[in-house]
Amino acid sequence: MQVLNQAKVDRLSNEIGRENVPILLDIFLGELAQYIERLTTVSEGQGAYIQDISHALKSSAASFGAEALCALAIDFDAAAKAGASLNDEETRQKMIALLKETQQRYHHLLSQ
Repeated sequence: MQVLNQAKVDRLSNEIGRENVPILLDIFLGELAQYIERLTTVSEGQGAYIQDISHALKSSAASFGAEALCALAIDFDAAAKAGASLNDEETRQKMIALLKETQQRYHHLLSQ
């Protein structure tokens, strides 16, 4: 699965105007940075927080073509709704790693 779906980014660019894409991507990247910061510094309530950000990321990641992040968010959100706990280190590390990878790919996109 792609971390960054360039075709979706191009479609978004056509829909909103190429000049607006960097502005929206900066907002998206700011959200990712906040999620990473919280997941790496706060130890309490991580399961509930992962559920919250998974729910939020389902639509924002899809809108920006962050397919791998969207898929993980959908999986984690569904697991939480089914009663599974997301409050374990493996889940937290998986989310952090994909957030960082997505962030890096989109920073690279902006720098081109």
